[in-house]
Amino acid sequence: MNTLQHLIEPRHLLLTWQPGEAAGVGRTRRVVAEIIREDDAVVLRYLLGTEDYNVAVNAGFTGHPAFPLSTVEHRSGVEEAFSRRLPPRKREDFGDFLAKHRLPNPFPLSDLALLGYTGGALPSDGFALVPDFADEDVPCDYILEVAGVRHVRGTDVSGLIVGDLLTFVRDNENLVDRDALLVVHHGLPLGYVNRAMRHRIAKWAEGGHLSARIDRLNGKPGRPLVFARLEVA
Repeated sequence: MNTLQHLIEPRHLLLTWQPGEAAGVGRTRRVVAEIIREDDAVVLRYLLGTEDYNVAVNAGFTGHPAFPLSTVEHRSGVEEAFSRRLPPRKREDFGDFLAKHRLPNPFPLSDLALLGYTGGALPSDGFALVPDFADEDVPCDYILEVAGVRHVRGTDVSGLIVGDLLTFVRDNENLVDRDALLVVHHGLPLGYVNRAMRHRIAKWAEGGHLSARIDRLNGKPGRPLVFARLEVA
């Protein structure tokens, strides 16, 4: 296994939310809050008034169960609540968890960093976290799940091989997301970069600092999953 070499301790995470399939409102993942480490606390702040937040509320978003929407900014218990989305570091199979995400063992950074690198997703809700990397966060490695593969490429991914090069291009004809960023494999669209990271990855790619390859393929026959390894110089 080729572990990620350049890890960043993020100062800023984005909390995303995706409606369940039964909601019938589409499954576009939306950025609904930010998590920031400040001097005296880890703070969760809902992004009221943003386009993503408003669309999420209209699609059924009611806030994180531990942090009601009636309070915009939460300063108590944030790190503890989200750390429970991770397996304990002392658990026997914690090394397997790290290996799955191409992370070194022992993992040298904080639980917030671990949430950013693994997503902290649970099957019971639609939440996931991503790091909001800054301009100075280079060199940097990251594993990205390619979004929307079965809608863009279909369920047959037999032509994909681990190690294949990937590129990124803006999808100016996208009617749903005007800022959509396509992941391209051998000249053909494969899927999309999630909304939370599309601007950062587009900036890296257009600056000539980004290389990307297929890192792994898994999922189910009707729902293939493709993960890209990003390396930013």
